Amino acid sequence: MHRVLVAGLLLALACAGSGPPPAFDALLGSPGVVTLVNLHPDEARGRLFAVNYQQRGLIPLCSPVVLLERNHERLVFDVTATGRRYEYYFHKAAAEPFPDHLARYFGTSCPPERDALAGVDLEGVERGVARIGMTKEAVVLAIGYPPRHVTPSLDADRWVYWKNRFNRFVIHFSDGRVRSIQD
Repeated sequence: MHRVLVAGLLLALACAGSGPPPAFDALLGSPGVVTLVNLHPDEARGRLFAVNYQQRGLIPLCSPVVLLERNHERLVFDVTATGRRYEYYFHKAAAEPFPDHLARYFGTSCPPERDALAGVDLEGVERGVARIGMTKEAVVLAIGYPPRHVTPSLDADRWVYWKNRFNRFVIHFSDGRVRSIQD
């Protein structure tokens, strides 16, 4: 009898730990979802990666999208303006749960700091590139977040990004602004 009670308690705890689905999943199929940063897909293959490779494609900040399906390693979404379908792949280098990662890239309203962009910040975000003099906030909007496994804090003055699996570049900040970009 004692074993049955222990087994039942363990099963109840396991079920309780699974809890409700992540809040991000509530966005699946919902209207009014937008990109929270510029996304840089591999256009030829229609793919993006959670390590945030800086491919040549550009899905602009605040683009309306429809999130179609998600599992533990992939999100499928369409860009409303183009009808183009993309697959966004999770990678352990994101160093956070996939739904939490995706919630930094997709949401229900454009980031408010977008409206305050001017000068080099505005130019960099519109072109989807980092430029000398840009603020950290504008760099995130322009090229997304640096992968957490190599840049665990946005407070750091050195952010590492990947162009692809083999090539990196580093953005150096001073007083919250881009000082140099090391290719």
